[in-house]
Amino acid sequence: MALSVVAMLTALVGCSYDDGAIWDKFNELENEIDQNREDIETLTALMDALSAGKVIISTETTDEGVVLTFSDGSKVTIRNGEDGKDGADGEDGKDGADGEDGKDGADGKDGANGKDGVDGKDGEDGKDGDSMFESVEETETEVIITLTDGRVIRLPKAGSEGEGGSEGETYTLRTLSFEDSDAKFTGYTLYGGAEINTWSDLIDDMQYGGSLTYTDYMEDTYYWYDEGNTELFHSFTTPLWGGGHVVSNYITEDYETLPEGYYGWYELQMSNPIGGNNGSANFAVHNGYSDFFNSQIYDASLQTLEFADGVERVIDHMYVMNTCYVLNSLTYGDGFNSAATESTYVKIVAYGYNAAEEETGSVEFALCENGVLVTEWTKWDLSPLGKVVKVAFNFSASEDQIGSYGLNCPAYFAYDDVAVRWE
Repeated sequence: MALSVVAMLTALVGCSYDDGAIWDKFNELENEIDQNREDIETLTALMDALSAGKVIISTETTDEGVVLTFSDGSKVTIRNGEDGKDGADGEDGKDGADGEDGKDGADGKDGANGKDGVDGKDGEDGKDGDSMFESVEETETEVIITLTDGRVIRLPKAGSEGEGGSEGETYTLRTLSFEDSDAKFTGYTLYGGAEINTWSDLIDDMQYGGSLTYTDYMEDTYYWYDEGNTELFHSFTTPLWGGGHVVSNYITEDYETLPEGYYGWYELQMSNPIGGNNGSANFAVHNGYSDFFNSQIYDASLQTLEFADGVERVIDHMYVMNTCYVLNSLTYGDGFNSAATESTYVKIVAYGYNAAEEETGSVEFALCENGVLVTEWTKWDLSPLGKVVKVAFNFSASEDQIGSYGLNCPAYFAYDDVAVRWE
């Protein structure tokens, strides 16, 4: 590309033509080539560090970007992308035609005003920043680099796993968002003739007693499958009061003004006016737990997320929040449960299982800690579970939330944007 521009410039030497614009374009192209070459060299250095088992001993943020220093003394700078350039100005509209002269007479009428000229065309949008690096995030154990194409590079820091640190890795993240625009699954028919073509088709017509998820209407399995994306799958065959994961878009301004009575009628409702994570329309709601009492009496089992294709993968994270039913119960108490105190805790416990049905580990998320309730979408790191074929969810709680028949507080939580590492 640069050679063609040089040839053009050579042909124009000696004429009176104003070649300033061409030189500007030439310089712009040279800069882009240099910047792309720099990014490629940076990416190559990062991949070489991964393969050589290097670990990061320090990071420094400068005006140019983030400087990584490796255990062998080498350094790599991940530069900041430059702001995109303004688009070109639109062309001026053409002048309107002159109005016709008034006719002769006693007092000729004024000619009609000329029509306004056509509006000039909008200028082109400015170009995006030129760096292939989207972001750099640092934790206690690693540096996480996200590229603009969605790929993720995780580089270990010194001492993160023994003296030598852990091995780095690269992958992309696929996200289960429950948004209709992201649906890739093949359409199917649930019991009662319900046609499921989008995520919204899985939202019940009522929060409690709806035709898809409750009692007399529960003729078969309620299920969903994020086919062609994360491959995550969920199903349940008993009414929702027995446990399950359902898609919802029910929201309210707050959880304080719920009508008196049985608050479970509002079990699929979020306590904020924005809906899902980042203001999305849809999200999922989990219900269900298992302890000695309900496992023996009701044969309760844990609700799961699993990969339908049976392949082991890392579920990197999800975003979690309390529903208004839980918030109301723990704030004010209800007919089943007492309000939370400073010593109250309610936690979700996630258990990972590999293809051999062996437990890979567990991680917790506090919906309520020392009486403080989660009231906004919060990221829950599930990566410590490792590669799994399924994750099962249970609850643990302080003694004030447990009665003679098991857990007293509602066993619900909302979740959204489940991210899966795709290697």
